[in-house]
Amino acid sequence: MGRPWTKAEIHLLGTKPDWEVGRKLGRPGKAVWAKRQALGIQAPPPVHPRWTKAEDEVVLSMPVSEVAKAVNRTRMAVRIRRRKLLHVLKPDSGPKLLTHKEAKRRIEVSQYESKEQEELVRFVGGPYEPPFVPIGGWLECRLRGNLRVGGFTNALIPWPTAEGHARQLIICGDLVKAVRIESRPALSFHFGISRQLVSEYRRRLGVERPNPGSTRPFWRNVELARSPEAKAKMSRQREGRRDLMPPQDRERLRRVQRRPKPLSIKAGP
Repeated sequence: MGRPWTKAEIHLLGTKPDWEVGRKLGRPGKAVWAKRQALGIQAPPPVHPRWTKAEDEVVLSMPVSEVAKAVNRTRMAVRIRRRKLLHVLKPDSGPKLLTHKEAKRRIEVSQYESKEQEELVRFVGGPYEPPFVPIGGWLECRLRGNLRVGGFTNALIPWPTAEGHARQLIICGDLVKAVRIESRPALSFHFGISRQLVSEYRRRLGVERPNPGSTRPFWRNVELARSPEAKAKMSRQREGRRDLMPPQDRERLRRVQRRPKPLSIKAGP
């Protein structure tokens, strides 16, 4: 660790990031940084160019997949940049709430990354709109009674929160309808709440399982598995594989599969 620096090692300083130079020389990244600072050698330019104002406007106006192609960046980089532009946090630890005007604007901008994602989290009912009550107004929550509106959540469907509790949604209006009929992934994606919290809302509101929103993805997967492409893929995976099930167990399974099924199982969505 304390061996002297050679001229060849010093020539490498500033050519690449410190951690990469340290990995090549077998030295810690902090030691490379300290040596470069002591010699007054400038750090190499960043690998990724800085975001411009024109690119920021594209990030806020188009889906993630289209933005990635337009600005020639990865989807993860676009997601991180959009999160920084949309979810600007306050100096304190609490989340930033939207104003009445910002909440209306958020609904008008499409936030789907692709058609496939839109199909997976698509609502079976709706559309759902928040109650645009001015900040300081009152709403009746189905779980906590009358609450005063403190702002709107920074989600695809902004929802009013209780004053003094930025993470406490006011359960009322279309949100109650959505919890009763929509799937957990759809509610989590559009309303910005965790799936565990969706399950808690369902339990406290007495929502039965399954509901129309949860059965739609199930039957979608069934139809995809019945497609010729899926059957061909499963056939390729089984080629050359030996059947590990004993013959007597295989015959017993076939007898179970041939039994008549009730009409409730055969019924679709």
